[in-house]
Amino acid sequence: MERRVLTLGCALAVFGLWLLLSVGDSWLDRSHNSPERRAFEHRWWSAFRRMSYAHNSTFALLPDNVQQSAVALLKSSSEFHDSIAGLYHGQWNAVHFTPHQNDANGHWNNTLPAGYERPANATNGALEMTLDAEPSVDDSVSLISGAAQLRSGGFTTHLTLQGLHWHTNGTAVLYAVPELSAQTTVGLVRAMPTAHTFDQARTVYDETLGGRLLSYTHPDDALDGCSYHIYMHFGSAPSGVQAQVLTVSSNCNVLLATPSGQHVSGVSHAQYRQKTMRYFRTSLALILAQAVLLLLQMRATPTHATMSMVSHYTLAMLAVLDTYSFIMHSIACLAFGGMYLLYGAMAIAAYMLTMSLYLKYLISVWKVQSPDAFDALNAAGRRGLLVMYVKFYAVLIPGVYTIYAFIDSRSRLNQWLMGILLTVMYSYWLPQIWLNVRRGVARRLRIDYIVGSSIVHLFLPAYFFACPENIAFIRPTPLIWILVAYSLAQAAVLVLQRFLGALFFIPAVLRPDVYSYCASLPSVDEESCVGADQHTDRMHKCPICLMPVDATSSSELAHAVTPCHHVYHDACLAYWMEIKLECPVCRAVLPPRVDG
Repeated sequence: MERRVLTLGCALAVFGLWLLLSVGDSWLDRSHNSPERRAFEHRWWSAFRRMSYAHNSTFALLPDNVQQSAVALLKSSSEFHDSIAGLYHGQWNAVHFTPHQNDANGHWNNTLPAGYERPANATNGALEMTLDAEPSVDDSVSLISGAAQLRSGGFTTHLTLQGLHWHTNGTAVLYAVPELSAQTTVGLVRAMPTAHTFDQARTVYDETLGGRLLSYTHPDDALDGCSYHIYMHFGSAPSGVQAQVLTVSSNCNVLLATPSGQHVSGVSHAQYRQKTMRYFRTSLALILAQAVLLLLQMRATPTHATMSMVSHYTLAMLAVLDTYSFIMHSIACLAFGGMYLLYGAMAIAAYMLTMSLYLKYLISVWKVQSPDAFDALNAAGRRGLLVMYVKFYAVLIPGVYTIYAFIDSRSRLNQWLMGILLTVMYSYWLPQIWLNVRRGVARRLRIDYIVGSSIVHLFLPAYFFACPENIAFIRPTPLIWILVAYSLAQAAVLVLQRFLGALFFIPAVLRPDVYSYCASLPSVDEESCVGADQHTDRMHKCPICLMPVDATSSSELAHAVTPCHHVYHDACLAYWMEIKLECPVCRAVLPPRVDG
């Protein structure tokens, strides 16, 4: 009966999916061939073909000095670059000008419509563009599509664009809006600087679209916002393409231009793919090296006694850093569709390292140091598990938000928040240094693990904030070297603690009290808590090897006395404490042995 019901349910699910797909295709077909769509296309094409430069040009309405700047930029040059598809990044400066009259009273309308955004008070900012080109019906012109971002302080606007590129002189005219609609092509044609380019653009799109709109997005349904005319001239550069850019918005009264003597730098899609491949190979090699170092470190601390001297806070901070790497590459995987396999592989590698190794090691160490925190059968254990998850997400979520905010808008506030996040997260060796000081032991982390992990985790910030040609186009900052020095200084302290003792940098008056196992031999009463006449045969014998303990020997058979007054050979007790930090006789907890 159950199998019959399950079969019927599966059949109904398949039928429902088929029905949904059939109805969806039918609805889409009707929407694309609906009377409303055909009527809209007819009106649109009629108006589009009647446009003229004299009556419909928005370029002619721009101030004279803006028109002169655009014409000078688009002026034919003997040196230009023909292939423009790629990624571009650079800076812009705001240029103030006296505009034409454009309202009924003869004044420039400086009122920003509700919901619109612009870099109104900014004097400079950053520009990023992604351009793709395809042939048109006119061999001298290519069709351009892509996306752009304008950043300045707390202002960030995301734009989609389309335009034309002239192969004869290396110039391009683009029209950028928050969302493409049927009016975008109209806006592009109206932005043309001359009557000849106006008519040429109108003819190209008339023949390319063939009388039908490729995207039925009604202008009333598109996102409102500032629209930008972008005029560009492309030139050759030693490492790719460079361009001069002039961006003007007539409906938001904004004019942005590349600074004098500077260019917007660009790399082709092929060059960017090669750069991404180099980043991918280097990052993958470092992740694999980190995995090997972590496995060696795990083998070096196989017992409860050794794991109790590894800071779980250090491991948790390293795990969070790798989680940030996983999330960052996952976002890049979604954002950069053409290279999603590379970023996806990076995200999976970081995820596997974090989940399979770091979290496993972290939980093992935490269980040793807080055994009650993982006992879900009692209230303390459940509370400990809850605290662990709260701490993890309390660190993870603000960090993810800070990274996203920095990527979206590199304002001064977001830069400060990013600096604070990096400083806090790259303090991951401090908990281990403090644990070494408290325990007096600093020999549980391998030197190659300390040095290697520091280098691996510094790769991402050093690459993105120190390399001028990084794949994210982030401007280098000298402050990153402070972070590098800070992280390496922590690693140096850990290494020196192994050779000079855990307390080498602590003044004698500030050092915490530690137990010395080199105390004088106790009496029989102190050691066994019974009369000497009953235990004379056990006087000063090591309970581990059952050999006599010589109080005057300086060899490996020298004595060691525990806080519970039991006597052992020093070497025997040291070997035992590698396994358990408890007295073999009475099971009392033993303090760690002090290095040095």
